Amino acid sequence: MSLRANIEHLAAAQGIVAVSVASPSGPREFRGDQQWSSILDAAHSLLEKTGEKTIRLVVGKHTVVLQMEGEETVAVVLPTGHAIAKSLRRMIRRMSKKPRGPLARPAAQAAPAQLPGAPASPSAPAAHESGSFQSPWG
Repeated sequence: MSLRANIEHLAAAQGIVAVSVASPSGPREFRGDQQWSSILDAAHSLLEKTGEKTIRLVVGKHTVVLQMEGEETVAVVLPTGHAIAKSLRRMIRRMSKKPRGPLARPAAQAAPAQLPGAPASPSAPAAHESGSFQSPWG
């Protein structure tokens, strides 16, 4: 399966505090806030004891979601009531189907592209910047 391969994508999703993936193919992998590591280890054990495919635990102001997909189990920590909770199960299911490529840098961090032949900076300020814009409404 691919949850192990996609752990970086899960951890990078907005609102995710920590992620842990357990599978028979290797040791448990963890990403995120280190204080959640032992809690997620215990949560994996609890899921095994319940015999359920998915469980949710509330720990203070956070929710821990555990879900089994094939032979892999993922545990995700997010703030209780966060918007990502609505799509988390579907996102995990999709991530388990196929490996995603390497995690790309967010667009905000990438350097802005310069068009060939475009001036490095505008020669005159825009009307709204210079204060010369006149509204027809007064």
